[in-house]
Amino acid sequence: MRLIVKLLIFTLAIGSLQSCVSKKKYDELAAAKEATDQALAETQSQLKTLEEEKAALEADFESTKADLNGKISDLEGKMSGMESQMSQMKEKLNMTEKELNALKEEINGIFGAYANSGLKMEERDGSLYVVTSNPVQYRSGSTALSADERSALEELAMTLKNNPKLQLMVVGHTDDQKMVEGAAYRDNWDLSVARANRVVRYLISKGASPAQLTIAGRGESMPVGDNETAEGRQENRRTVIQPNPNLGGLMKAGN
Repeated sequence: MRLIVKLLIFTLAIGSLQSCVSKKKYDELAAAKEATDQALAETQSQLKTLEEEKAALEADFESTKADLNGKISDLEGKMSGMESQMSQMKEKLNMTEKELNALKEEINGIFGAYANSGLKMEERDGSLYVVTSNPVQYRSGSTALSADERSALEELAMTLKNNPKLQLMVVGHTDDQKMVEGAAYRDNWDLSVARANRVVRYLISKGASPAQLTIAGRGESMPVGDNETAEGRQENRRTVIQPNPNLGGLMKAGN
């Protein structure tokens, strides 16, 4: 009987020990599971955040791509427009060059008929000038024309009469000497205009049409000679004649 009791006590002790070991293991497993669940939750949260960031980046990329495509398209349109403008400008420049060459040939042809009269065309610094056999020059402060100058201008008036579509601009110039007290003109600007006016009125008196002539004065602003010398000042006291810069009427008349 005592043996049986001892065996029963031993069996209960062993069972109690096994029960204690299983609970500890269970707790460890439960703790591990909780940690795993927490890590999984954190991972899922991070994954969700990453997916949201990815979606935001994709949306931003698409927006940026669309914006860049729009800007590229706009730049391409502007470049195309600029190329078109450049092409038009080149075409206009080519047309202008052709028109100027045609005009030069036409004017040279007009004056070619009067080669013996002493009138000719010259190109100076990109401008066309009508040159007489005797330059129209003046004494200091004067607008008077010499006999030789009047003779040359009579030939020019005849040229204008025979070529009514030809338009000329008469430009007066002076040296740099200031007006003396009591002079007929306020300053060199007035004097230069008066010189051009004197030439134009003489041409009109010899039959040229006023519609063919334009007056301009440059004062002392465009010297051709050295104003420090008497010879240079004499060169600067002059009137020059050139085709009117408004060539539209002449070109239309020639068509």
